[in-house]
Amino acid sequence: MQNMMKWFGKNYVWLSLAVILALAIFLRTYHFDEWLYFKMDQSRDALLIKNAVDNGPQDLPLLGARVGAVKLQHGFLRLGPIYYYFQYLSGVLFHSTEPYVFAYPDLLFSILAIPLVFFLVRLYFPARSALLVTAMYAFSFLIIQYSRFAWNPNSLQFFLLLAFYGLLRFLNEADSRRRKRWLVMWSVGMAIGSQLHFFGFFTLLGVSGLLVLFHFGMWKKENIVDCFRKDILRKIAGAAGVVVLVFAVFYAPVVLSDIRKSGQNSKNFIEALSAKPVKKPLSEKLVKAVTENARYYCLLTTSQCYEGSLGKEVPTLLATGVLMLTGFVLTLRGLLRKKLSPVRRDFLALLLLWTGVFFVLTIPVSFQLRPRFFIVVFAIPFIFSGLLFEYLEEKWRTKQAIAFALLFTAGLIAWNTHGTLAWFKEQTKSQTSSFIVKRTLILKAKDGVTLGELEGVTDFMYARHATGNTLYYYIKPEHIRPIEFLLTEKNDAALRFTTMTMNGDPHAEFFAVTPTKSGLDPVTKKFGPDVTVTESKKFGQITVYALTFPTRAISDTFKPKKSGGGDDRVYWKDVFK
Repeated sequence: MQNMMKWFGKNYVWLSLAVILALAIFLRTYHFDEWLYFKMDQSRDALLIKNAVDNGPQDLPLLGARVGAVKLQHGFLRLGPIYYYFQYLSGVLFHSTEPYVFAYPDLLFSILAIPLVFFLVRLYFPARSALLVTAMYAFSFLIIQYSRFAWNPNSLQFFLLLAFYGLLRFLNEADSRRRKRWLVMWSVGMAIGSQLHFFGFFTLLGVSGLLVLFHFGMWKKENIVDCFRKDILRKIAGAAGVVVLVFAVFYAPVVLSDIRKSGQNSKNFIEALSAKPVKKPLSEKLVKAVTENARYYCLLTTSQCYEGSLGKEVPTLLATGVLMLTGFVLTLRGLLRKKLSPVRRDFLALLLLWTGVFFVLTIPVSFQLRPRFFIVVFAIPFIFSGLLFEYLEEKWRTKQAIAFALLFTAGLIAWNTHGTLAWFKEQTKSQTSSFIVKRTLILKAKDGVTLGELEGVTDFMYARHATGNTLYYYIKPEHIRPIEFLLTEKNDAALRFTTMTMNGDPHAEFFAVTPTKSGLDPVTKKFGPDVTVTESKKFGQITVYALTFPTRAISDTFKPKKSGGGDDRVYWKDVFK
């Protein structure tokens, strides 16, 4: 027994981390496939990647998802394609094109981010505080929600942490060989993270560049002069060479696309940078940025502040504001202290720059902020909490400080667990009934429709569809692509389907999928009251109807219209033609 206690005492850190990971994995995988969020963006990506999985990597594009929906002079500005390649690898490895398989990379990187948070904060905190920070991060309701579906910003949290951890280790490593490894880690995190979301792109570049300048004291004239010494120039050139090589590998598709398209994406990037932001005075934007930062840090930290009206959340908002302000002040206080190791000093500088750069970036887009923008700073409030714990250990008795830290951590975890379980309850009810959904926070439109419900209505339509007929379906715009993908997944070469229009097709079969609470009202409003329901079935928030239009004119000479449109991207098959 005594030996077991000694063994536990020696290994309690890794055992505690293992318990945190196990519970966090459970919360991220519970009913993962059935409750999957699967809307326009997810189905668009799934259709594209399914084609590549079925036909080969030559059908992968050289550019990724477009940034926003605003068309610029030369088309759409697009991210790099690395996220698509992660999804493609998942599809190939699991020999499947099911929607949940394409969400596996986001799930994996969300799980891997948890130990990475521990290793990052361990550079500054003792093991006990590092575990508490990691636990708060692992059980945050918002972080859990963003790990449970496929979307290009979701994996950014892992690669941003990877880049910052690699940079801190690189700047403070004495051994030249190990320095190169850390430099590669930083470069890989930068090259991948910058392709997942443009907020990540600017945050990674801005914070990393400013931290390098801080570390080398580039505000001092003598340090600037030293940079021009031959030995220093040689080191700078070597490090720059490694970074350029890593970026060349990961950005090769983007470069090839611009070569083929005469710099189209680069031109769009420059145009987007110079585009006029929302016409609001700077003072209004600043106030809005402060308000929105408070709202989303509150949501991230406590799982509250998720509704439009924040009147009831004033105490929670104030508490979050106090925590953030205290953490910021403690960061400044730590930087001003003379007795601080270089790596701990760099850590505090990173924290200050990380928070500051992100806030500055939110000001121009303060009226368009959404929870996904805060993926960049998911770890910040919990690291600030760790700084508070360390400060109290200096000022209080050790036992009192530890008790406060444990109670504080347990309180936040309990708060977030309540939010997560409330969301799970909503997801459960969504499968069988129609009600107002509050906690699915990915988009403003909250309909509570999950993959399980969409699969149900798709199976209903497919089972009642006669071979040789064309399946016409009506559904809300955000569900058109998901149904298209799920029908494509039937792998039925004879199946023809399209969105509903009134025409003379003699081989038409009509179905409508509407919110359960709305009934057939959306259909009759668009196509008129002359409609007959032959069969219907409810799938939670949505109901599917098999329809006929008795007075519809039928034409024996009807010819279906060919679908138009196309993709402006270059694919690997175009490169190797």
